[in-house]
Amino acid sequence: MFVVSTESDKMVCGTDNTGSESQDTNSTSVLDESINIAFQDIHYSVRNGFFTRGHKQILAGVCGEVAAGELTVLVGQSGAGKSTLMDILAGYTAPTSGQLLVNGRLRDDKWFRRRSCYIMQNDQLQDMLTVEESLNVACDLKLGAHVSREQKCRRVVEIVSALGLCSARVTQTRSLSGGERKRLAIGLELVSDPPVMFLDEPTSGLDSSMSKQIIYLLQLLARQGRTVVITLHQPSAVLLQMIDRLYGMVGGRCAYMGSVPMLLPFLEGMNLKSPPFHNPVDFFIEMMLENTNLFVRSAQNGKNTQWIANIPHVSPQINNEDDLIGKSNLNLYEEIISITALPPPKEDETSKTLLKLKTTYSTSSWTQFCTLTRRSLLILWRHPTYTRMILAVHCVVAVFIGSLFYDIGGDAMYVRDNYNFLYFSLMFLMFTAFSSVSISFPQELPVIRREHFNRWYTSGAYYSATVAASIPTQTLCTLAYACITYYMTGQPQQWLRFLGFSWTLMHVSYVALCLGLLNGSLFDVKSAVVFGPFFIMPFTIFSGFFLRYVDAPGFFKWLFHVSFLKHGLVGLVLSIFGMDRGKLPCSDIYCHYSYPKQFIEDQGCSKESYHVAVTMLFCTFVVVILSTYVILKFRLSRKW
Repeated sequence: MFVVSTESDKMVCGTDNTGSESQDTNSTSVLDESINIAFQDIHYSVRNGFFTRGHKQILAGVCGEVAAGELTVLVGQSGAGKSTLMDILAGYTAPTSGQLLVNGRLRDDKWFRRRSCYIMQNDQLQDMLTVEESLNVACDLKLGAHVSREQKCRRVVEIVSALGLCSARVTQTRSLSGGERKRLAIGLELVSDPPVMFLDEPTSGLDSSMSKQIIYLLQLLARQGRTVVITLHQPSAVLLQMIDRLYGMVGGRCAYMGSVPMLLPFLEGMNLKSPPFHNPVDFFIEMMLENTNLFVRSAQNGKNTQWIANIPHVSPQINNEDDLIGKSNLNLYEEIISITALPPPKEDETSKTLLKLKTTYSTSSWTQFCTLTRRSLLILWRHPTYTRMILAVHCVVAVFIGSLFYDIGGDAMYVRDNYNFLYFSLMFLMFTAFSSVSISFPQELPVIRREHFNRWYTSGAYYSATVAASIPTQTLCTLAYACITYYMTGQPQQWLRFLGFSWTLMHVSYVALCLGLLNGSLFDVKSAVVFGPFFIMPFTIFSGFFLRYVDAPGFFKWLFHVSFLKHGLVGLVLSIFGMDRGKLPCSDIYCHYSYPKQFIEDQGCSKESYHVAVTMLFCTFVVVILSTYVILKFRLSRKW
């Protein structure tokens, strides 16, 4: 059951209160799937360095419990192990040793990840999409074809109203404020109504007013039966009123696990009295740094549960709400339905469908591919500057090269210059295709990692959609370059030769595009720029332009067969000079290559076949695509 907004909010979002009873009836609840989490003797360590044998211990046998219907907060100084424990609880990182339990049984990670979501500290979102478009994409990916379009639209309206994003409904994500981005990140995961929610530092970078709104929203979500776990550096006294369970950490161990009201009695039991008008959590963090072992012994490293008070869960008092969330946001929380007042959830088709979807990926691979391709193309359409710039570069360079090699294609005197033009065309298209994705692809990985971890889509669906969305732009740029240069350089005006010329250039650019994706999937932006030339250098050296196959040492000759630039150069030479091209006119006294067949023999291409060259380019394309997919899948399954 989502937070219910006021009628005015519904009107702003494009709906009226007509049919509100049906909306309430069809709302879903997670009360029938409460999940309690426990962890025992969790150890986690990392290596100090690549060449060293020592390990640094991050978590040292911590234990604890997280209950459904409560807002649990992990607190502690930087380096205490909060984020690491959060990663382990969410399934993002595997512990070195220890047990994770769900409702008293060993946790099945695949089952658990289908019923949980993890919202990381850096709320990475698709900047070129609006709030409504982002939620629609999330609905298409997380609800699938089993839910009707009407139900998806109603769910989007519900979430937009509940999170107070009606005024920003058609605003692009890049223009949202920090608080709106946080709420949108939460709303994207609320689409599938997850019973368990993990949030790492949800208030980082926000002012006190916005922090109170976010924490209050999370408390309301917990009141509806969800298990909500967050990390906070040092919560203020106002935020403490909305926290149910506190889990204090110091040096990778548990210093306290219990309710906020029981924190002061816990401290007094160790003869530590918090000063008046002082934030008890601040005092607690200061003292546990000075008395680490004492706190860990008193908390039994998370095994001591006596400080978990069974206090009834009540929402903050309405008469104090002005101070809590601010007058400007009262409408957002006016009609919150308390968990204690909710009737038993009604069985309806939407509810049954959601429960069914939580057992597997919500949509088929084909639906994921179509949705992600549509999203990628929409982002390109919203950001036309990049596409126009790339197309303009290809056109300007084509005109420049066409001017340098103007009308040389029909003169036997310039056969060697024509050959140089063909090789430059290969290198230019290869470098532009390779560089464009080597820089842009790593920048998307944080968004991909979050969405993939939360089971929006498979890595294969995303990768295939990325390739499919990149090919139209690359094809357009390649054809623009091919048409301009082919005409200006005076190549034979024969459709078959032009098609062979363009087809070869497109295959080379596609292979380079996939090599750029391979480079981007391995490294971040800086490393991809540095290591990019190492991907290209072997293909360039063994392309047949700088070193002929017959002149190469025997143990290096096999590299010519795996160089896609070599096959691309062969394809261009045979397209222009092959296919029984007749004698060329000579503008000088003597032209050695008046017969193109002689040039083909000198270049060692007499035994080559155009079809074999194109086939090898296609095979290289397939091999690089599969290699990139394996690396991307491996990287998304691990935290690096």
